[in-house]
Amino acid sequence: MELREQIKNYIPMNEQEEKDKEMLLEWLSAPEVFTRKNRAAHFTASAWVVNKERTKVLMIYHNIYNSWAWLGGHADGEENLLYVAEKEAREESGITDIKPIGDKIASLEVLTVSGHEKRGEYVSSHLHLNVTYMFEASEEQVLAIKPDENSGVMWIEADDIKNKSTEEWFVKRIYPKLIEKMKNV
Repeated sequence: MELREQIKNYIPMNEQEEKDKEMLLEWLSAPEVFTRKNRAAHFTASAWVVNKERTKVLMIYHNIYNSWAWLGGHADGEENLLYVAEKEAREESGITDIKPIGDKIASLEVLTVSGHEKRGEYVSSHLHLNVTYMFEASEEQVLAIKPDENSGVMWIEADDIKNKSTEEWFVKRIYPKLIEKMKNV
């Protein structure tokens, strides 16, 4: 199913998702919105990777944000965001055996990104038009950091994420809804 249809069919669980869904649908018509050439806003995909028991989440210590965070990255021209989320999860964590929990969107977010340096170059503040998918992976897999993006990879107890992440918006609005959803799949 085309991304526009997936987003249109997505049933928001709260006001944040309702408002962000509207924005994502509006931005879908913008030029270069699946590439970083659109410097105001572009699509990203996140992977909420959970263990079989649905008690832990695989997270990375993100170098730019200096915080434990979910896995994911830029679409970079790819419109199949489920594919992007899975690819990013593999690259950022070193896991090889990961499977989507269905092919439906798990959550929608418009995320603000403050200006920062990446690979020695300044990146202006912009929006990430984010689509999140849920995945399952075994805790037994060997984890590996991706030094240009993160400095740690670890399974974190769902109830402990609020103590590990320093990104207030994610701790208050994003991670709790994903934790609630993971316990119901």
